Amino acid sequence: MSVQPVLPVLILLLILSALATVTIYAAGKSHIDKKEKTFTIIRLTLIYLLAFIVGLRPVIKDDKYEFTTKNLDVLFVIDTTISMWAQDYDGKNPRIDGVIKDAKYIADELVGSNFGLVTFDDQAHVISPYTQDLNYVESLIDTLAPPDSSYAMGSDMSLPYKDMEALLLSSSKKENRKTVLVFISDGEITNGNELTSYEALKQYVDAGVVLGYGTREGGKMKQSGYGYIIDESTGKQALSMIDEDNLKNIAKDLGLIYNNMNNGRSALESSIRYIKESAKTVDDQMTGVEKYRDIYYIFAAMLALMLLVEACFVVRRGRL
Repeated sequence: MSVQPVLPVLILLLILSALATVTIYAAGKSHIDKKEKTFTIIRLTLIYLLAFIVGLRPVIKDDKYEFTTKNLDVLFVIDTTISMWAQDYDGKNPRIDGVIKDAKYIADELVGSNFGLVTFDDQAHVISPYTQDLNYVESLIDTLAPPDSSYAMGSDMSLPYKDMEALLLSSSKKENRKTVLVFISDGEITNGNELTSYEALKQYVDAGVVLGYGTREGGKMKQSGYGYIIDESTGKQALSMIDEDNLKNIAKDLGLIYNNMNNGRSALESSIRYIKESAKTVDDQMTGVEKYRDIYYIFAAMLALMLLVEACFVVRRGRL
């Protein structure tokens, strides 16, 4: 606790001393008995002390004040290749179900931010540049759809690089702005290409997470129309398996934490809390002020009660 006095403390002390002196002098000159004099002095001393405390204006530092995220640009990069519809999320559910749920959770937690959305399947797509229209972004996430399996050309984790670079660069040029990157994928590369390094983009990213979906055992995928996709080399139903090595390499390149979302959301919640704290810190540095909460009203209420009690004593004595 600290104080933010309404007047210099020395002046407040002088006022308190003057009131105390007058009270003691007046009580000494009065003709009331000693017991009542003592009781009167105690009551008035409490009133003066409470008034002094109110004048000091006590405050406490507020670590739980509502943070602002208006200084954040949040870029979602979501893998929408067919493998993201593989049925091994939280049992036998499509991975994309978890993606939609978790992406909307992040957006809701960081409400007030600017949100951008990039997806990639056979090619990358800027679905939405940065916008504060949360409902619009969440509606886009809700309507994510798989590519036609008849024309799918395999997964390539390097496809969104150029669009990511353009949006991250534009965010980095804004004053007092932090950029949060949320990269969502199963990590699979099935077109034979090598994973491109994302390290050059690290300089534009302040915080974020890489979220991995899928299992090592794999999940089967429905094809467009009826049935499941068949692995032509074996004649059996194709299985998509998470490639955590690729996801961890992307996270390392970008300086982010990797979370396997089949392990639950607790790690993601921790990451979001960190991002919130980061946003709060920027707001403090930008305004140049600490966040405090007044508590003088507690003592003001006590003062009002004591004044009411004193008024009752005065009326009872017939001095009004």
